[in-house]
Formats: sequence, C-alpha cells, structure tokens
Amino acid sequence: MAYLCDNIKIMPTIFHFWGALSGLIQLAANKEEYIEKTTHLSKIQFLEYGFDMLYCTIEKGE
Repeated sequence: MAYLCDNIKIMPTIFHFWGALSGLIQLAANKEEYIEKTTHLSKIQFLEYGFDMLYCTIEKGE
C-alpha cells in the first residue's frame, strides 16, 4: 500500500496530534452537556471515539 506522506516531519506532526488531543479534551470538558445532547455520547464515549479516530489516522495497514 502506498502512503501519501512518505516524508513526514516528526516535530510538526507531534504538535499537530498534541493539538488535536488537547482540543478534544478541552471540548469535552467545556461542552460536555451540549455534546451529550447532540451526539448522545457521554463525555468518555466522545473522547474514546475521538482518540480512536486519531489513532486510525496514524495506524499503518498491512
């Protein structure tokens, strides 16, 4: 399988994922009631879903 990003720059990539993770955590903390009302997911479920989505973006296929 060919990957589009064969020349990934490590430090900018780390900061992008760090930002995504912090954003998810802040969003879940600040908008917990709204997220539960609109997505029907608890705060923990919302975070787990977001973490899984981020993981899937970096997981290599076989």
